Amino acid sequence: MQLKPVSEDIENRRPVWQALSDLFLDTDTSLSREWRALELSHSHYSVEELEEILVTEVYPACRGNLLSIAGEWASFDMEWLESRIQRRANSRLKALHRFNLGRLTVLASFEWRATKQAVLASRAAAQRSAP
Repeated sequence: MQLKPVSEDIENRRPVWQALSDLFLDTDTSLSREWRALELSHSHYSVEELEEILVTEVYPACRGNLLSIAGEWASFDMEWLESRIQRRANSRLKALHRFNLGRLTVLASFEWRATKQAVLASRAAAQRSAP
């Protein structure tokens, strides 16, 4: 799996970033699972690529919200989110970014696993109904 660099794929990434960042809101994110799964299922990314975007791009930008006493609960500002993700993608230390706790924590989270299953189910349903 080789994702295009962030700078070459921003238009395709934006809706994915928005949907994945929802996992880091200070609210019951299961309530938006259906929307999130639908957004992600419409992307051209495989589930493995979505996981890579989640862990290496969205998790580092949004993880602090889960530690905040009064964290964001509605949605992240897309300009802010995009800026944080691009800054990290352009970092001279980006080779070290592949190693982060998101690989252990986020990918094992119940909500991501449920979202992933919903994405797969949505894609399978769309494939069955395609002419």
